[in-house]
Amino acid sequence: MEENTENTSQNYKRIAKNTLLLYTRFTLTLFISLYTSRIILQALGFNDFGLYNVVGGFISLLAFLNSYITQGTTRFLTFALGQEDIDRLKTVFSAAFAIHLALALLILLAGETIGIWYVENKLNIQSGRENAAMFVYQLSLITAVLSILQTPFRASITSHEDMGIYAYISIFDVVMKLVIVYLLMVIYTDKLKMFALFTFIVSLMTSCFYVLYCLRKYSECQFRLKPDLKLYYEMFNYIGWNAIGTIAFTLNGQGITVLLNMFFGTVVNAARGVAGSLSNIVSQFVFNFQTAMRPQIVKQYAQGNIKEMEKLIVYGAKYSSYMCMLFGIPIFIESDTILRIWLGNIPPYASTFVKLSIIQIMIQAIDFPVGYGINAVGKMKLPNITSSLIYLLILPISYIAMKLGANPTVAYLISIICYPGAFLFDIWILHKYIGFNIAHYITHVPLKTTLFVVTASIIPMMIHNYMTAGFWRLSTVTMISLLISCPLIFYKGLDSTTRTLVLNKIKSKIPGLH
Repeated sequence: MEENTENTSQNYKRIAKNTLLLYTRFTLTLFISLYTSRIILQALGFNDFGLYNVVGGFISLLAFLNSYITQGTTRFLTFALGQEDIDRLKTVFSAAFAIHLALALLILLAGETIGIWYVENKLNIQSGRENAAMFVYQLSLITAVLSILQTPFRASITSHEDMGIYAYISIFDVVMKLVIVYLLMVIYTDKLKMFALFTFIVSLMTSCFYVLYCLRKYSECQFRLKPDLKLYYEMFNYIGWNAIGTIAFTLNGQGITVLLNMFFGTVVNAARGVAGSLSNIVSQFVFNFQTAMRPQIVKQYAQGNIKEMEKLIVYGAKYSSYMCMLFGIPIFIESDTILRIWLGNIPPYASTFVKLSIIQIMIQAIDFPVGYGINAVGKMKLPNITSSLIYLLILPISYIAMKLGANPTVAYLISIICYPGAFLFDIWILHKYIGFNIAHYITHVPLKTTLFVVTASIIPMMIHNYMTAGFWRLSTVTMISLLISCPLIFYKGLDSTTRTLVLNKIKSKIPGLH
């Protein structure tokens, strides 16, 4: 018992350490990313910025399988690490690399055939920019292929919970973004083409770094021609069912980008790109924490510690939603002011897209940890059938609505309506698999979080309505929101044990409070 308690304590310390490292990475990139996004938008203009986003979105649609194959790769590698089986670990990595190589070739083939046809015949592109669009498309396609090939190596880093390396990569990315911004300001050739080329070069250098680091650091990162047919079947079965859910989820994301382009053109795509950059701040803040805790969920399941696994899922969802609340409330209320200060000239619908994206992230914050539990179990047929039926409704309903004259926000609204349905199916499935306590989860995560969000938003909304728009209103709303949210979370959101740990940590860091 004492040994289990010590292991649990070590696991939570590891999660805390990795979360801190990921937030260090996040902080390093945040402000410079906001600055570079502003300059890039100004340098490219709404149309070229929107064109880059829609072409990049189409490539993401072609590479839809990669993100979920990454989850599968990470799951199998982490499971082998949890079982402390080195031979199995080496076999899993080799199988994962072979699968990713096959996927990369498939994406390349699809991109050079169907993809080119779509760009040339279906994309809504400003007259005279067809050549630039194809240039961006080809570089984006190669970048997608590189991303797929490096996935087994990044999955190894995540499985080993070696999150510190991401901070170094982030420093490199930040420096390169500043270099790109400088070059865009001084060059006089086609800025869109140059931006795509510079972004590709940075992606290539990053991919090389991940591969070389893993080859030197982890013994399992060696490709061996020793196929394990049973393992290939397990991985293909896992990935195959995940692919169904991935198609649906990606059509909801990148498919909407293409749909908006069809009906409203590149200016609305620019608004979606701008909204994505701002809402991504909240998203990274939330999901960096989940990235740090996810390997532990898999390892606890691999070791048969179901109760500890359940605690981690509840812990992850609860604190993720609190983090989303801290950032999300002021950004939601003051999105217009933030965008005006940040960009000056705001694309139409950008502010509304930001607000709706915040709501989506909040729902995902409480749903994704449940999904991590399902992924740890590895039975992917049922969850992907149920979620796919929900997600696949979003794109055709959005298409019909836009065809009938609805404005671009309808796609976000339909997603927000559908997401809770997928969440309810997920917690039911996890209950079916491991006896997950549904009533406890709903009471302590979505219901409590909703109550907190409503309570913490009332006074900031009143200030927003009565003060004149500008920096001082933004500052006041943010300060009041945090002054209400932090005590509410501390006294009503944290359990007594966690409150004591936090207080003791604060006392140990501040002289005179011992």
